[in-house]
Amino acid sequence: MSSAPVIINFWFEFASPYSMISALRLFHVLTNTPAPRPAAISGNPSCALPNLTNMRINYRPVSLGALFKAVGNQSLPNMAVPLKGQYLFHDVQRCLNLFGCPGFPNTRPSWWPRNTTLAGRMAWMLTQGPEYIRVLDSGRKPLAVMHGEQMQWAHTAVVAEFVWRVFEASFIAGEDIGSAEVMGRLWDAFVARPGRAEEQAMPDGARAVVLANEDAVREGFKENTQEAVRAGVFGAPTFTTGGDLYWGNDRLIEAVSHHSVVDKIAQNAGFCVRARGASL
Repeated sequence: MSSAPVIINFWFEFASPYSMISALRLFHVLTNTPAPRPAAISGNPSCALPNLTNMRINYRPVSLGALFKAVGNQSLPNMAVPLKGQYLFHDVQRCLNLFGCPGFPNTRPSWWPRNTTLAGRMAWMLTQGPEYIRVLDSGRKPLAVMHGEQMQWAHTAVVAEFVWRVFEASFIAGEDIGSAEVMGRLWDAFVARPGRAEEQAMPDGARAVVLANEDAVREGFKENTQEAVRAGVFGAPTFTTGGDLYWGNDRLIEAVSHHSVVDKIAQNAGFCVRARGASL
């Protein structure tokens, strides 16, 4: 009998360049899309692809503005220090180039950070699954799913691809993801495209934009950010699992390895106690 999958929450923001790298790494694994330059990223803690065997990634979009306010951060850390902001974009571009993914700006663009509210709401709505969206589309108020073991849909390749494509549109194509037209087009291309099974059928992009502005989705997205605050999240990307927290794209592999490492530590501690007892 197989064990239950390990749940890892991926807290991210569409304005966060480092969240973008994490989303790309997860996209490659969850959609079985080969990385174009595997040798270049192997062993690199900021780029290597994680082994997600028997793991479920829950995509948890948040509003960094609301999160920073809740935790007492009065400014965007990477904007308060100009040199740090310059380095951020150079560093992310360097990592994406290793992936064979050119086009990311080398310096901070004038439009950054964008308004990501609509994108965040649409991503959150998608993680709730087809049934939630169908109920919402019928005019009724659906029941949101917030907690790990219930969030089956949030692990799917559809979510992983949509999230990555939104990042790609914003940072590489330079599109305004605060635009209803842009977000509707991305939804049509990667969520509502023809060929979905009936139980996974989705409304078209124009309708999805309307639904994302419904009170139920606004409240759900807001509550998801509050869930992040309660989990101790203070920035993005962050990964939480097993009651522990890993902040930053370069901690993804450690987050994925968390449970096996904790088990080994516990086993080694037990061995040390036994050995000490035997020597008395």
